Amino acid sequence: MKAKNNKNSVTKTLDSYEAQLVTLYPNELIDFLGGVEPLKKINIFGHRIIYVMMEMMKSAQVHKISIDETKEIISNDMVYKDGRITSLEDIKADQIEKRRILESGKKLAVIEESFFADNFSMLQMIIPTQALNDNGNIKVKDNSVFHEQLKILKTLGNHTVKSNTGEEFLITNFIETPIFNKGQNYIRFYISKATSRMLLNNIDGYSKVYRSILFSTPSTMPLNIYLYLKKKFGKMNGGNIKISKFVEDLSLASHYLKKSKLTIFLNGIQKKLNEIGNISFGYKITEDTLTFSLYETKNTVFVEYPSADDYRAKNALKYIKKSRKLNEKQLVYIVAKFKEHGYEKMSEVTRSRLDKEITGNDYLKWFVDKCNELKL
Repeated sequence: MKAKNNKNSVTKTLDSYEAQLVTLYPNELIDFLGGVEPLKKINIFGHRIIYVMMEMMKSAQVHKISIDETKEIISNDMVYKDGRITSLEDIKADQIEKRRILESGKKLAVIEESFFADNFSMLQMIIPTQALNDNGNIKVKDNSVFHEQLKILKTLGNHTVKSNTGEEFLITNFIETPIFNKGQNYIRFYISKATSRMLLNNIDGYSKVYRSILFSTPSTMPLNIYLYLKKKFGKMNGGNIKISKFVEDLSLASHYLKKSKLTIFLNGIQKKLNEIGNISFGYKITEDTLTFSLYETKNTVFVEYPSADDYRAKNALKYIKKSRKLNEKQLVYIVAKFKEHGYEKMSEVTRSRLDKEITGNDYLKWFVDKCNELKL
């Protein structure tokens, strides 16, 4: 989607590379990286780097430079250069660089190497730009879109690691020594083994943020809305919020306080999440209030979806069954009422104030009486 010049355009807002406003990482990883506030500086490109790091830790083999390989380098490459014999260190450095270029051109690579005069074992990660842009949705001419995010990632996750001898300590960060090549086709950096363990320990939690959202749009706005609604209304599958509060929380421009602008904006986000997310939303605007209802998608592009009312009814029934501890038999009457009257009508019943301790048959009796009272 090409950004328009009109500063008030919805398209421009969707295509801006906004930082995330609601953090998506598991608590353990958040603490390791330094808390919620620093993470708000990460935009869609930073998220992609971290996600690919996760994938690499799951599947990539760690390569080591062996003694035999070093001997082979010496025997094959010892030559006079500029009137002198090339040193072992020069050869080793040159060979490692050749290996990096080779690996970066072909695939993701994780290489275990000595760091700071052989005292610390670190993992070097090499990530081709192609891996960070696998859907081709960003026309990346060079690696510049990742440079600022590398600077931010370099400031996160301050921690201390022991040297190989145990006599020295290195104060390091989430990533160290980020590098990009002149050809603009890969980035590389070092991570400590403590960082690699943290990534591995949190792969399951992070994978709940669905890859399709990160890699199907250059904007973080669908991700921001997804995270915001999931965090605020996820347990209830929906809820109400003042429009002014919604605009403020998501740092939207003031023109989104207008119903017409907000409707266009939300329709665009809803359509995008229907296509690429596992969860999307229905919404209703009444005066100064937004009412959201969350529903599961089929996570497939261009699928025709049932009405939002059907999804809201389905999710409301799931919530009632769980929170009111109903069995399938007790749920039959309630399901029938939802099918007969739809979600909007039945929400008059389900939103009525009721002690959370009322469950099972007691809840069913209350539900029947409430329907009779409202002539449903």
